Amino acid sequence: MAVREMLVYFDEGRDPLVNLRRESELFERFDGGGLPECVRFWVNTECLVRGRAKSAKYGWYDEAMAAKMKVPVMERSTGGGVVYQDEGNLNWSFFLKTPGTFVSPVVAFKRASDYVTRALKTLGVQADFSPPNRIDAHGHKISGMAARSTKRTLLVHGTLLIDSDLDRLNLLCISPPGCPPVSNISEWDRGIDADAVAKAVVAVLKEADFEVRMADG
Repeated sequence: MAVREMLVYFDEGRDPLVNLRRESELFERFDGGGLPECVRFWVNTECLVRGRAKSAKYGWYDEAMAAKMKVPVMERSTGGGVVYQDEGNLNWSFFLKTPGTFVSPVVAFKRASDYVTRALKTLGVQADFSPPNRIDAHGHKISGMAARSTKRTLLVHGTLLIDSDLDRLNLLCISPPGCPPVSNISEWDRGIDADAVAKAVVAVLKEADFEVRMADG
């Protein structure tokens, strides 16, 4: 079996608009055959990031409250609802090859989130995938996900609440039906930070027999 290469991006810039543009640029490069499979990690300053269309199924946000609190609202290229991001939140993305056909959303979310949940378990957090697009721990939501795909490319990206301001999040976000309360990973282990989680994911990828190398730009 051929060894699969996995390129790892640790992006230091925290401008939400720049980071969203970079996500789209990497998708186009990957879909055009210019990149191997990739995982990307980054952190944004405070913002709300919404899907392309409002839907009660996925939850939304309090638009008047966002304006009052002066929290910028960005739009991503994937669907789904709204996520709150600040510097206590780690963003992660997987750019993966597909078998030449479109992948169902639940399969896509499960496939990508497995690497994250396995990494969190090595750090002592009992996290599991919860269909259709969440990662839960101890009955609380710690990560939401969204996806985009073509016949050759699958992008799954998500948030991970490590030490975010949940008071502000709960003022701004309207949860979808059936969603459990959100929690930070730091509630179970104050010693876990974004860098530790990212490194744990990379370690899991190496154990999964990916040939991992760091991106240089």
